[in-house]
Amino acid sequence: MARFALANYIPLLTTAVAFVFSLLLARQYMQRHKVHQLLWTVAMVLYGITSLMEFLMNPDVMGANLSLFMVYYVLSAPLVGLLGAGVVYLLANRTLSRIFLGFVVVFSLALIVAGLSTSLSSSAFVTGFNAGLVQGISSASNLYPMTVRAFAIVLNIVGGLALILGALYSFVRDMSRTYNLFIVLGGVLPMAGGASLGFAGGNDLYFLLELGGTVFLFLGFLLSARYITKREAAKVAATSTT
Repeated sequence: MARFALANYIPLLTTAVAFVFSLLLARQYMQRHKVHQLLWTVAMVLYGITSLMEFLMNPDVMGANLSLFMVYYVLSAPLVGLLGAGVVYLLANRTLSRIFLGFVVVFSLALIVAGLSTSLSSSAFVTGFNAGLVQGISSASNLYPMTVRAFAIVLNIVGGLALILGALYSFVRDMSRTYNLFIVLGGVLPMAGGASLGFAGGNDLYFLLELGGTVFLFLGFLLSARYITKREAAKVAATSTT
């Protein structure tokens, strides 16, 4: 029982990492004004908000709260779509990037409207949380009809694949960019956690995978910033010697 209670506090760590990450991303965006930096900033803010909501649904805090869960549900998938859109903006041409972002925005708005306007059974919602926090989130997600869940499923799959495959492509194209491997892991771990939540009813590993994904994305960002700084310094040095 103690282990289970401890696992319920992992989302609080994820929240802290995500918010620190988003602040650094915002600072980078203010310096460089790149679209992918703005998209990732918004995505990580949503990451921090949704993981905070997971913590708040802890039975030791607010417990099973239907309104809180509904907001959590409609924000979780859009953040994945925005992470994928950021990678597309980094690698693809402007037209393709705008089309992808448009898709993410349309599906996110559809999910938010459909998710918040759908009535869920309060008794079934509370009953699901009796089995535990992760199990409650899994059970509550399944209360939504497929007409709502389809938007979340598509955003998670398309956004997650864009993030993972985009980072892999960037690494294969230039293997000196090893930070992309951290970004790949940052995409794979939460995707595996989401799969366990959807198909296996969820367990405490879900929160660990979610935290691991946030940490690896953060490490990838820090290493990429160091890589860019070294590359720019090398260019300045090369210019000064010519």
